[in-house]
Amino acid sequence: MDNFLLHAVVAELESKLSGSQSRARIGRMWQYGSSGLLIDLQRRDGKLLAVSVDPNLLGIYLTSSTSRQFGDEPATDTQFIALLKKYLGGGVLRSIEKLGYDRLVRFEFTVETDGGEQVDRQLIVLLTGRAANVLITENDQIIAALKQREDKSGVFIEPVPPADRIDPFQCSSEKLDQLIADSANDIALAAQNNLIGFSPLYARELAARSSGKSPHAALEELLSEIFEKPHHPRIYSSPSLDILRSKEGLPEFVMILAPIILTHPGNLHQEEFESINDAADAYFKILNSRRKFTAIKQKISSRLTAKIKKVRTLISNLQRERESFKNAEIHQRYGDLLLANLHQAVKTENGFSVTDFFDASQATIEIPSANKPTARDAAEQYFKLARKARHGIEAVSSRLPAAEKDLEQLEGMISQLASLESIKDLTIHADQTGASQPSIGSNGSNRSNLQVASGRSGNKEVKLTGVRRYKSSDGFEILVGRTDKDNDNLTFRISKSFDLWLHAADYPGSHVVLRNPQRKEIPNRSIAEAAQLAAKFSQAGGGGKVAVNFCERKFVTKMKGFAPGQVRLSSFKTILVEPAEAGERLL
Repeated sequence: MDNFLLHAVVAELESKLSGSQSRARIGRMWQYGSSGLLIDLQRRDGKLLAVSVDPNLLGIYLTSSTSRQFGDEPATDTQFIALLKKYLGGGVLRSIEKLGYDRLVRFEFTVETDGGEQVDRQLIVLLTGRAANVLITENDQIIAALKQREDKSGVFIEPVPPADRIDPFQCSSEKLDQLIADSANDIALAAQNNLIGFSPLYARELAARSSGKSPHAALEELLSEIFEKPHHPRIYSSPSLDILRSKEGLPEFVMILAPIILTHPGNLHQEEFESINDAADAYFKILNSRRKFTAIKQKISSRLTAKIKKVRTLISNLQRERESFKNAEIHQRYGDLLLANLHQAVKTENGFSVTDFFDASQATIEIPSANKPTARDAAEQYFKLARKARHGIEAVSSRLPAAEKDLEQLEGMISQLASLESIKDLTIHADQTGASQPSIGSNGSNRSNLQVASGRSGNKEVKLTGVRRYKSSDGFEILVGRTDKDNDNLTFRISKSFDLWLHAADYPGSHVVLRNPQRKEIPNRSIAEAAQLAAKFSQAGGGGKVAVNFCERKFVTKMKGFAPGQVRLSSFKTILVEPAEAGERLL
């Protein structure tokens, strides 16, 4: 917030909050991260006072958001909140004042002490870049600060106007003309560098208004609209605010919050508001949503990048193993030759000299001993190495294509992530890719509201993706995975340890979970219906009876390096059923 905008906000806060008729009184308080506060002043309309001293998002305004909507998991037990309650809790707001041309706001409270004495204390908000802070003071003594202060004096001193700048109300026409001449006739530059309170926005506005009238007349007009006349708050933007609200991740945008009608924004969209605080609330909601989008996107990107790194390492290891297994034929040949020459093999310093019966000339060759004392032992070792290599090649041949496919999918997910423009799109992307992440509150705090459904009783139901939903004849919910990744998500993120897990034995197919949140005894009829679904959604689903393994979810594990959907069961039972879409289809 610049000086002129802050003046308008504070003037409106003063009219709405302070004085005997308002009787604004401090109620509940919340802290967000290290630089955000939300204070309930017990207004009839329920609006809360929002304060941000984040250097990248400085602001103070009334918000219609609740403490939960403003940001996930607000803290009510921080040290500063405790001090606010101690020194300002229940305090009656007497006045609000912006201190001079500086971006400082003082809230004056009358507080009743434990002894029944009435004392005056202040809440001072400094919106001054990296030094931004919130202070609690009494008689100019600093009692507490939201952020650590560099100045350790403990005394609050009201800042004086900068000596190298001019009060715009005291700037004569001649002086302004001289400042402009000294700035190479650049009106905006002259105002920004020399007039107190002029940000680049209002310096450009002064220059625009000077077209057709003298700069001093334009200055008087501008100051009158900001400080004397009724405000006409609006937000100028490109694209429109509706688009910015729905597409929080648009890479390029313009948004200007102003208490007056500006003449220089050109063809920008503009939306007018009844009050400057309403405009500020809308403005900061959009900015906070953009921060939330960026934080969520970074979380998803980091997780996908970590997965890509793991899969690339796996592929590299598998390729290296495949190279090492190429000696299978050589080892088999060495073993065969050692057995064929068992009685005539000659022990040498490093191996055995044998006749190569695979060579038409039957030349004599030397076979390394493989650290074995006899030709028979060496032959057995080479046969063992050959078997291991053959089995290894089979394993690598099945795992390597799957890993390469995983890598291709993950790289596609990263590429798709770059094109997403809304939090809704990120949520869907996270659900579909399994890149669930700690969510970010609307103020940018790291919390969780993009988690998959927990299934715990009492929790608000979250929409499940990647599953088919059924209800058994006994009322148990049955979930059926759709893809390999959905199967992993269903088994290891959605299901709980006492749910029943089912899968067709010896056939690829869907993971099936019969949910049992109350840990009841599950009737055989429901188990059979869940098993029929597991059989139906497997490669054996078109045939006769199918064996289905089932166990409690806690007996299902996933080993490192397993492909998506691949698991290991430490204990299970088997049931034989006809494939069928049993139970009632819900979704």
